[in-house]
Amino acid sequence: MKTIITVSFFMLLLAPVSVFAGKPGDAAPAISLADVHGDTVTLESLKGKVVLLNFWAPWCRSCKEELPDLDGLHKKYSSSGFTVLSVCMERSASAVSGHLQKRPVSFPVLVDKDGKVSEAYFFSGLPASFLIGKDGIIRYRHMGSGKELLKIYEQEITDLLNK
Repeated sequence: MKTIITVSFFMLLLAPVSVFAGKPGDAAPAISLADVHGDTVTLESLKGKVVLLNFWAPWCRSCKEELPDLDGLHKKYSSSGFTVLSVCMERSASAVSGHLQKRPVSFPVLVDKDGKVSEAYFFSGLPASFLIGKDGIIRYRHMGSGKELLKIYEQEITDLLNK
């Protein structure tokens, strides 16, 4: 009986994790958020493109430092069917806009005011990025930032664009 209770307890602890997406092979959870200009952007509208979905926050130093690198990737590969979609974990669109005036980017920056989109992707720590294939399936998941990660992104992006 003790074994059954122990096994049941652990199964109960693990069960909620399975309802979250965010793993390679999962369909990317839907996104419909306003960007910093107030326009609604959906992930569904980008189906057929390779998408680097990046979660960040203005208070995260490494997040802010990687934005220019992500912008470089966006500019380099956008004509080939690639885009960066950025989700800022901040309640105030004006705070995000203020930050972007100092570090402008050419890709859409969405504001996850209530955190529901971030929760759906089930990650801890920032920055967090998900490479989504043309079919809407998460192909790669990365936590953190750095120049070495940029090289990995480039390889994965080109591989996904060639599929």
